[in-house]
Amino acid sequence: MDWNKAIERNREALLRIVSALFALVAAARISGAGLMLPRRVWLAVLFVLRPAEAAVRRLVVIAARDLAPVSFRPRPGPVVTFARAEIPREPAFTLIDPLRDFSRRAGDESAGWEEILPGDLAFPTLPEGHLDMPTNAESLHVRLRALRLALADLERQARRLARWHARRNLKLRGTLPERQLRMSPMRPGLPPGWRARPAHAVDPVLHECHRLARDWLNAPNSS
Repeated sequence: MDWNKAIERNREALLRIVSALFALVAAARISGAGLMLPRRVWLAVLFVLRPAEAAVRRLVVIAARDLAPVSFRPRPGPVVTFARAEIPREPAFTLIDPLRDFSRRAGDESAGWEEILPGDLAFPTLPEGHLDMPTNAESLHVRLRALRLALADLERQARRLARWHARRNLKLRGTLPERQLRMSPMRPGLPPGWRARPAHAVDPVLHECHRLARDWLNAPNSS
């Protein structure tokens, strides 16, 4: 398996998809304060964003395959911070899959309409006018930016993941306090945004990235 070629092929596909999402946001943006989008556009972006993020996490898992183990030393005592000029920081990509929330289901009224995406059975039952409602898309845009930055520098994300593994190992040995210990950045079972029947160009990419990551983790020489 040529892992570098597989990473680059899927990275390029994801970059095209992310560029299309940015273009969609720019075209549909509602004039005024902040970043507001019609609800239908907000949902359409989220429909693609979730599987795209999951696919990138799996590319990062593969990209970290050749990195040497990282040593992580917790800082002793309280951390002293110093006042510094307010410099805008680029958003950090979330390397860890969110766990499933089994208490909520798409189509369940208690879950809120924001959980119902195109393709869900309950989508046609959304209230009249709901899809045209202006929706704040600031946090969605931050996730898009973080995703694009991660794709632009997978090596940096791989180093971040190596440090995450080092912290996890310290927690396993009891050196660091354990809050919620995750053994893998990928959640058990299928990834976030997984659709068995592809409904967008991102779906085959996620399928392949998930398969590649599982193949790598199950390889005899993987760690």
